[in-house]
This record gives sequence, structure tokens and C-alpha cells, in this order.
Amino acid sequence: MAEFSEEDKQKVLEKLKQKPWQTRDLAKILKMKKRDVDKIVKELINEGKAGYWSTGSTTYVTTPDKVEEMEAKRK
Repeated sequence: MAEFSEEDKQKVLEKLKQKPWQTRDLAKILKMKKRDVDKIVKELINEGKAGYWSTGSTTYVTTPDKVEEMEAKRK
């Protein structure tokens, strides 16, 4: 059972479509607990709607399309 609503999940997904985020920053912007954002992000990743992207020192969460875009820029 989810501890968060579909509306919360949709809010997180909409922000992830804008740009890559660190979960702590995403939680601040959405005025949610970081723990809840982490759980939502994990569920979105399991559904294939989100993914992790790393700069080498910092890990971000974003949509799979943005991950591909960022990897293409890195090359």
C-alpha cells in the first residue's frame, strides 16, 4: 500500500520532466518529506517512468528521456 496519493506521484513526475533533480531539492520544491519523495521516485523507477543519472559525483533523478539526453551531451 502506498503512503502517498496519485496526485503526489504526478507532481513528482511533472517536476522530473522539467530537469534532473536531487531528491532533497525536489522535496523542498514540492514541500514534501524527503522520505516520501524517495519512495515515490523508487516506485516511478520501478514503473520505468524515472531513472537515475550521475555526473560522477552527484546523482540525480529524472525521466528516462532526460537520462538519454544528458548521456548524449556527455559524449
